[in-house]
Amino acid sequence: MTTKTLELYSLLRDKHRDHETRTLIEAFEEVSERLKREAATKADLELVETRLTGEIKTVRPERKLYFLILLFVILFTNPKTIGLVTKPLSSVK
Repeated sequence: MTTKTLELYSLLRDKHRDHETRTLIEAFEEVSERLKREAATKADLELVETRLTGEIKTVRPERKLYFLILLFVILFTNPKTIGLVTKPLSSVK
């Protein structure tokens, strides 16, 4: 038992019977141990951060490519924009 567990036991023992207090303390320790096993540690969070940073770096170039493709599709499928693009190019000759 830890110091906190002993303090909790002392507080509960004053208001409850010994058997009830022991049962509550055992449940408390079980939940505490389960949380320690299942909770994410700082190292776990740092690993997730590293993975997400890598994922973001790979998504950014793809997003730029999709944006450029979308821009070209909009420009070349709209008759008004085709004129805007071809006029300056024809005057360069």
